[in-house]
Amino acid sequence: MAHRRGRGREPAAVTAGTSERILLRRAGPEDAGGVGDVWLTSWRATFEFPPAHPDADVRRWLAEELMPASEAWVAVVPEEGDRVVGFMALSASMVEQLYVAPDWIGKGIGDRMITLAKVRRPEGLDLYCFQVNAFARRFYEGRGFVPIAFGDGSNNEEHQPDVRYAWRPTPEPSRTVTSADGTPIGVFTSGTGPPLIVVHGASADHTTFRVVGPILAERFTVHAIDRRGRGASGDTVPYSVEREFEDVAAVASALAAEVGTPVDVVGHSYGGRCALGAASLTDRIRRVVSYEGAPTPPDARYGDAEVLEALRALDVAGDPAGVLSTFMTRVVGMDAEALARYRLDPVWPVRVAAAHTIVRELESEAASSAAGLEALGRVQQPVLQILGGDSRPEFGAATRALDARLADGRVAVIESARHAAHHTHPEAFVRAVTTFLAES
Repeated sequence: MAHRRGRGREPAAVTAGTSERILLRRAGPEDAGGVGDVWLTSWRATFEFPPAHPDADVRRWLAEELMPASEAWVAVVPEEGDRVVGFMALSASMVEQLYVAPDWIGKGIGDRMITLAKVRRPEGLDLYCFQVNAFARRFYEGRGFVPIAFGDGSNNEEHQPDVRYAWRPTPEPSRTVTSADGTPIGVFTSGTGPPLIVVHGASADHTTFRVVGPILAERFTVHAIDRRGRGASGDTVPYSVEREFEDVAAVASALAAEVGTPVDVVGHSYGGRCALGAASLTDRIRRVVSYEGAPTPPDARYGDAEVLEALRALDVAGDPAGVLSTFMTRVVGMDAEALARYRLDPVWPVRVAAAHTIVRELESEAASSAAGLEALGRVQQPVLQILGGDSRPEFGAATRALDARLADGRVAVIESARHAAHHTHPEAFVRAVTTFLAES
């Protein structure tokens, strides 16, 4: 029997707890009957709708196809003759199955299996769950899995709306700098040369510089930060954009104290705004490069008038993938084809994991005078603004408005680029940055 997508997509509900009576081991042919029992009893205890296939077909598929083709594990009770009370099947990058016997839910089996899965697949895992299974969804979300896509049921045999989850490990930072309000900011360092801080934009983390970072690291010691609320950095409420200014300023001050001279900062989008705000707080920053990070003039906005309310609604509904998709299309200007490619990129789950920060950033910058044109226009350090030649018109309007207010500003345009030239036009991006920073 071919692998049934419906039967292979539903890791069942499990909860936390501990039990020394349980042994986890690789499954063998002798476990097939117990695996079938766990699968069927767990399903019927969890869902009001039946499996898509008769019990005998389910048992045959588990024993003859899924278990031999996957890395299968069972949780057994040795004192009960190795009774199978839990089952997990892993493919190369998926938790294909995770079921626990109903009378053993709450005894830590699910926690132990998910921990084992992360050890076995340290680069990351995805899994599917039916949307109706709120119990399982809370479990996975509490263990670092992020919903990255919602389906209408057309691609599983039960025709039940589902959700795809992803877990990606958080790398250890090279150092942690404590910001003014006590929030730890993770910093990832590479390369040799003069220090250069790079600050990512909305819904991203330090890995957004994975293309240009290695190129810059040939000339600079690159210090890529995770902004607060994601990755290796902490978070503190209430949020405000001013705290982000303080974060970048704290990293700049720490690095400048080590090298004995002010340091340079490059920021993309919202990160560019944070870099400018930090420059207004400290003289430990020498020069600033901001890629389309300027606030809009009072009579303009990024995105349409209703987009913030749409993003709020998606955020409240617990749809971070929807928040990110809406932001990328209606604010950044990504078209449907580009968004489809982006959703297939391995970095998509990481971006979805940070999507909860989008609404608060938009709300805070709109309410903050410190993040406005007049305040950031008072930055005294030399500032290079980089603009994509094919970016949405509001990016150009904001860039020019800020440049008109800066004491020492200039603008570089990367032809045919849009809002992500650090990915699409890395050589031109690096050339603009290095040329500006080389100026005396």
